[in-house]
Amino acid sequence: MAEMLHVAPSFSGTLVRGTIICRAHTFRGDTKTAIDTSFQIEMIESWHLKFDGGYWEDYKRDSGGVKTARFEFHPGWQTVYASSVEVGITRVTLADGSQGWGEPNTTIGPEVYCLILNNLVAQMVEGREFGTPVELWDFLYDAQRGRGYHSGFWLDALAGLDIAVWDAIGKREKTAVHQMFGRPIRKSMPAYLSGIRRATIEERISYGNEWVDGGLTGAKIFLDGDVSDGLKELEALKAGVPGIEKWMVDVLWMLRGDDGPAAKQAFGDLGAIFLECPLQPEDLDGHRALWQKPGAPLALGEHFRTSYQLYDWVSGDRALDIYQPDIGRTGISDGLRQLDQAWTAGLDATIHMGSGSAIFQAATFAVSAVCKPTHLQEYQAGLTGKTGDAVRTSWNYADGKISISEEPGLGIDVDIDALESFVVR
Repeated sequence: MAEMLHVAPSFSGTLVRGTIICRAHTFRGDTKTAIDTSFQIEMIESWHLKFDGGYWEDYKRDSGGVKTARFEFHPGWQTVYASSVEVGITRVTLADGSQGWGEPNTTIGPEVYCLILNNLVAQMVEGREFGTPVELWDFLYDAQRGRGYHSGFWLDALAGLDIAVWDAIGKREKTAVHQMFGRPIRKSMPAYLSGIRRATIEERISYGNEWVDGGLTGAKIFLDGDVSDGLKELEALKAGVPGIEKWMVDVLWMLRGDDGPAAKQAFGDLGAIFLECPLQPEDLDGHRALWQKPGAPLALGEHFRTSYQLYDWVSGDRALDIYQPDIGRTGISDGLRQLDQAWTAGLDATIHMGSGSAIFQAATFAVSAVCKPTHLQEYQAGLTGKTGDAVRTSWNYADGKISISEEPGLGIDVDIDALESFVVR
């Protein structure tokens, strides 16, 4: 296991889907053009931002849940959500002056992420030389793994910094990040809408048809654990929005007991492309048992932070069909390793997209660009414009697809002064 997942002391690189990312260079696309990936970090700066509007938009209006000034719980869901969209963003400056931007998927407590990077990680890595972003990620993981920091905010810090370093190197080398992986690239990705986020079924049908008119062909719905209500919703949406050909169902880890096999069978009968996050995220044996039941394919993965966590899930008996890493939690470096694990195990894979600004979305699309051509990419449309003109992006949504450019780095420009009104002090 160690040889597959981690860099051996005598080797300063790692094998990434047939391409060696080594100490001083990687290869551009399918060519043999070397790109210098070595770097030294001069400065790390992070900011906590807060935007108007909730993550769920109008989806759970008047749900009767518990709300505080900052957080909310919805009936039927165990997970806490922020009442407003909050993110942590990071600017890294390299010794040569190159700068890059990163952002993890840290919806709850991004100020903790900022504190860890600004006050702890900065002292560990500023002035130290690294051969690749992979080497940096491994160094910081090793620094705390013996203390049990295998997940949580420490891994958020690794993810956000890793994304920022990839962006900085790409800008320095005048190369798009997705061209630095040495893999076949797709320049556009068919997208599916992450939720038809309106309060009533009538509103959802109307909203869904608006997206269909713009070329959308896929969408995901969310269940609160009530399988019967979820089936009724999907039946109504399929009838009311016939232009959406591919439906996904996300249960948010809320199925219990016999509901798991029943939901898998019933949503499979309705043609769901996958059933996402059916059981508690730690329940490996439960997922293995559920996988053997007939019905919709099982999809999960957003809760995994590292390739170490994923190992047991992709070795031995099958527990899922479709792997969904979230680049805002894995970072780019380990996210690629996790994809390789999944593909080696014969799984399909598509990149998850949780909550974040256009910076996090750009990192997501950079990795999605090297997934298989038919893979649909989750799209959080309601989050795209939160930063306004302060973040310029080169990726674009149109006609049901996400298109990416060959602009250097992640293809983003950030005006931190223009973000000042969103900064939480």
